[in-house]
Amino acid sequence: MISLDVKILRDDRSVAKVNWFFLFTIIWSIVVQFLPINVNLYQYIAFLIPISIYLLINRKDAERILRPNKLNFISLIIIFLIWLASLPVMFLFIELYVKFFGSTLADIVAEDYHELFLWNFFFTAITPAVIEEILMRGIILDGYRNKPKFIAALLNGFMFGMLHLNSFQFFHTFIAGFISSYVVFATNSIFAGISIHLINNGLPLIINHLYQPNPNVGYAGEPDFVVLSLFAIIGVFSIYLLIKLLFKVNRIPIKENRIYSGEKIFTLPLILSIIIFIAFSALLIFSLKSATMA
Repeated sequence: MISLDVKILRDDRSVAKVNWFFLFTIIWSIVVQFLPINVNLYQYIAFLIPISIYLLINRKDAERILRPNKLNFISLIIIFLIWLASLPVMFLFIELYVKFFGSTLADIVAEDYHELFLWNFFFTAITPAVIEEILMRGIILDGYRNKPKFIAALLNGFMFGMLHLNSFQFFHTFIAGFISSYVVFATNSIFAGISIHLINNGLPLIINHLYQPNPNVGYAGEPDFVVLSLFAIIGVFSIYLLIKLLFKVNRIPIKENRIYSGEKIFTLPLILSIIIFIAFSALLIFSLKSATMA
């Protein structure tokens, strides 16, 4: 006789559900980019509208999807240390991208909006930390709840990278999404993802506001990739140990003795999302090259 849990997993379609949702969100977010709206409203229209519709339809599962559990202070300290350890990994991928593909796209993405600090902090740090985490570490990660943690985190990072719709941000946001998924797993709280996202986006803004860079000081030159790679390796090892500690502090098992869903992941909606991401990213690069040559 087949147990109820096994039968439920055999009939599981949660991955397909969020993959279709992700595809529609990607398409909608591209459409929004061509609407005559203020750039600060982009995430509210592109992401918050689909999020609201999804949560309204699935309101009976909202608590499971959002994991609105409190974080303890020790977890916050560990999350901050995880973010610090991730910096050399992020920097390595950013520098590699710039070395092989140039800095034009990177400079545009990192462009300063020249707004009031609090205004800039709200729309650059708080808004994406809340909205993107509810979207990715809430809705999308919940769709992969019946997959092993590593697979769920890997796909979440991959989809988070695609969400940014450009090749420059893809690589380091892939890593950020993977790490954020694990801190959410280790705490069973969406606030863990929001916290590391807020630190990552907000702390550099605060530092730049308090200690504004000297415009007369130029770029230091070619980075030492050997040193940067060494720091990145140390960072990866530190992240691994800190995430294990985070699981232990919150008394959540890293490995689960359970049956996982055999549902396919790379089906039509995810494949279409990948195609759209590659096409839009290529079009963006082509447009930038055409503009610089004009």
